[in-house]
Amino acid sequence: MAHPRGLLLLVATLLVLPGSAHADVRGVLRVGITPVDLAAAEDTPLFGARVTDAVGAYNAAADAYNDAHGYDDGSPMASTAIGPGDLAVRANLITFAPALEAGAKNVYFRLEARIGAGDDLRSYGIGLYPLNLAVRLRRGGAVVTYLSAGGTASWLDRASTDGELGAMITARLAAGVRVRERVTFEVGYGAFALGGLVDRGELRTMEDYDPRGAAPPPPPTEALAGGEQRGLVDVSLGIAW
Repeated sequence: MAHPRGLLLLVATLLVLPGSAHADVRGVLRVGITPVDLAAAEDTPLFGARVTDAVGAYNAAADAYNDAHGYDDGSPMASTAIGPGDLAVRANLITFAPALEAGAKNVYFRLEARIGAGDDLRSYGIGLYPLNLAVRLRRGGAVVTYLSAGGTASWLDRASTDGELGAMITARLAAGVRVRERVTFEVGYGAFALGGLVDRGELRTMEDYDPRGAAPPPPPTEALAGGEQRGLVDVSLGIAW
């Protein structure tokens, strides 16, 4: 995803190109809900092998801890095994997306900021949609339908932890309606999303863990979480001006 300054420059260029002096420029603020569910499989890019290794390392440490302290399976003091699903990133984000749309009435460019907030997860990023097609349902009518194609890139952060790095990218399509050039309703479809969070300090803590100590192995969810998501559906309402 391009740097935000470059995207702003691209928007400015579109506005000053010959023939674009009469381009429509519109500001839109959309507020919506985005259900994030990033989980890793073995073949997930970037996260698949790391999640598999983290799960294996934790389960081996849990077995060693239980053996060292004489805890049988089912004991309330025993550490239990985990799977890749335990290292998923799951949250329902309330998203705020102020956007600039510029171009002709039927074909235009869209650039937006994206801020998401959930119980523990936060996201801060941009959305870039180079292709947007709009059609008025009938001549002189108040309803315009549109389709958008592009993607988003965001930083991820968990409020409960410090020192981690996180990011997510999404290839996204959207369909919506705009009523009287003011109110919009949009449904988005994330064909593919990839992202997660990594805390290298917590990973080192896991590597240095001694199962003979009094404490059980540290949960890897604080060191690594993420994966991929397909078919991410989100909805939003907006106001245009």
